Amino acid sequence: MIYDLRLIVSIAWVAHIIIYLLVDPPLSSFLNEIFIKLDSVWGLLGTAAFAFFCFYLLIAVIAGEMMLGLKLVFITIHPMKWGGTLMNSFLFNVGLILLCSISVIQFCATAFAYYAQATAAQEIFGHTLQSLRGIKYLYKYNVFQYGFVALAILTLFYYALFGWRKRKPTGRFQLSS
Repeated sequence: MIYDLRLIVSIAWVAHIIIYLLVDPPLSSFLNEIFIKLDSVWGLLGTAAFAFFCFYLLIAVIAGEMMLGLKLVFITIHPMKWGGTLMNSFLFNVGLILLCSISVIQFCATAFAYYAQATAAQEIFGHTLQSLRGIKYLYKYNVFQYGFVALAILTLFYYALFGWRKRKPTGRFQLSS
């Protein structure tokens, strides 16, 4: 049941990115329209669905970061191990998650620009960042969206080849030794 929901939400995300962000002009506003229709049913329902999609993306980023742990080709620099993570590795990964959370907010503000129009997030991430001299071309040519879809496809191939390995914790969680 939960795996089906994750698959549906992931497919909805990728479809929304392709339909709304990568095609110019957008074929459809897809999830934006769904959120607006849910708002017309009950005011908080569209906002709850919007929050669900944003939190899902953030949790997916956190899960990927925890799995990755800054792996370079053959070595892992800051691994997250059950009961064996050093404090500096933990703080590094928390900092990485905090950096990713800003990126997720920016990505959601771009992906749901039609739904989030006339909001502070849209003003900051939609207009101000896209006007900056150095990075406006990254927004103009959708570099972030293409990167997201490329990483999603790479992750799909990785899981198709190697599968999802669930590891059982080797030790009990303890705060001190």
